[in-house]
Amino acid sequence: MNDPRSFVIVGAGQAARWLALTLRGDGFTGRIVLLGDEAHPPYDRPPLSKAVLKGDVPLAQLALIADGKFAELQLDWRPGQQVEVIDRAARRVHTSAGEVIGYDALFLANGGRARQLPGRVPHLRIATLRTFEDALAIKRQILDARHVLVIGGGWIGLEVAASARMLDRRVTVVEAAARLCIRTVPACVSEHLRELHTARGVVLQLGNGVQTVDTSERDVSVVLASGERITADFLVVGIGLVANDAIAAAAGLATGNGVLTDACGRTDDPAIFAVGDVANAMRADGQRMRIESWENAQRQAVAAAKAALGAAHDPDAEGPPWFWSDQYDDNLQLLGVPSEAMQVIERRVEAKRQRVFFFCASGRVRAVAAVNAGRDIKIARKWMLQDRYPDIGALADAGVDLNKLPLAAASP
Repeated sequence: MNDPRSFVIVGAGQAARWLALTLRGDGFTGRIVLLGDEAHPPYDRPPLSKAVLKGDVPLAQLALIADGKFAELQLDWRPGQQVEVIDRAARRVHTSAGEVIGYDALFLANGGRARQLPGRVPHLRIATLRTFEDALAIKRQILDARHVLVIGGGWIGLEVAASARMLDRRVTVVEAAARLCIRTVPACVSEHLRELHTARGVVLQLGNGVQTVDTSERDVSVVLASGERITADFLVVGIGLVANDAIAAAAGLATGNGVLTDACGRTDDPAIFAVGDVANAMRADGQRMRIESWENAQRQAVAAAKAALGAAHDPDAEGPPWFWSDQYDDNLQLLGVPSEAMQVIERRVEAKRQRVFFFCASGRVRAVAAVNAGRDIKIARKWMLQDRYPDIGALADAGVDLNKLPLAAASP
């Protein structure tokens, strides 16, 4: 190592992994300190609500950085440490272990924490899902339960519900909003999710929020806004993620539902970057968004690492954001940011259990939601990157190969 600079990464997930890989891949030879509040090296979180709950998946199988790769990347790995104070003037962080670590560049990749039910204290029969230990504990509870109650009809809640049903447990999902995943998808996708879960036997309580929660040694029960009481053996709370932006706010950085950054992760301090779930980034289209996805964490981390090294990189040039969710035997992928204002064109291939929603405006495909149709997502991404599109009227014909449709440049 001949570079005297020290870069500190706070967090040990997908974003941290790509920060380290990109910094080293782009020639940084200084010190990289990796701080993680868990005892484990970086691991993949998406399988926690799916493969880990349904099967026997060891932590090693989820590793994002293999043991040998740690040595290759020459990472100064500090497990089980949280950053408690950022001293911007001295460019130092103070950790929960009492260490003081200097930095030339600081990367906040410390994600978020599961939102808790207001006013509730921890209880054996109530759980949230964020860590590998959480997933193992929830799996044990599901296997011991007959009836699993899930509060929250977003992605995590629905993935947990699907996993519990595949383990043949009775499942009820309570969602205060009128439809599922209301914050991220239009009504047509919500309706598909409703049909999917009801067909599998999940009882959905939509537009019916929780008023009270009662627990005992044997069970947990909730009273809904309608007055109905539901009693179950176990309750999983999946009501969203709270960004871990408190240390940034305490240090005087601009925050608001996450740490405010530009598209490349730059905060209002030139030595500090924020990426992944903790970052509320400004996109090229002028929208500020905090996107909780595996792909977004990678994209922002690569951009921030390059920016810290002085290289130009536009993450928005890689195309619209992408997200996926596995529920039962279905894979749902979401490309772009759909809205109710867009024209919806549906394409179905019943024999393959494929369903694709194209969200269009001004002759362009702006977003896509695809069920069991990953190839269609790839094709649509290519259209968006080229800003060349087929006649959107042809999209509904499932007998036509999307790859063979003639493309034309979109009108200004």
